[in-house]
Amino acid sequence: MSLIITIIAGRLGVGRFAAGAIAWAAFAVVVAGAIAAATTSSGVDGVPALRLAIGNSLAGAEGMTADDPNKIDRTMASGCAVKFYTPAECDRHTKASAKRHAELKS
Repeated sequence: MSLIITIIAGRLGVGRFAAGAIAWAAFAVVVAGAIAAATTSSGVDGVPALRLAIGNSLAGAEGMTADDPNKIDRTMASGCAVKFYTPAECDRHTKASAKRHAELKS
């Protein structure tokens, strides 16, 4: 860093203190740019990536206890409301859920 400060001071005709401030400011800009590039270019973005991570196996899940279908229904309802799940997946779950609720009542 000392060499860079010396070069800046010589080229710009400023004191070493000012050259140091310029060098550290430039370094901060480069680091901030690298961080911004790394966090915005990961390629994992939006619903398709989320669907890859979570999958779609919840649609039609039955659960084992009497509380499970209700918990699954609440989770599916949120996903259907924001169009995370496709209409076909939501319909499949609605039918499977109604069937499971009927089974648990009897």
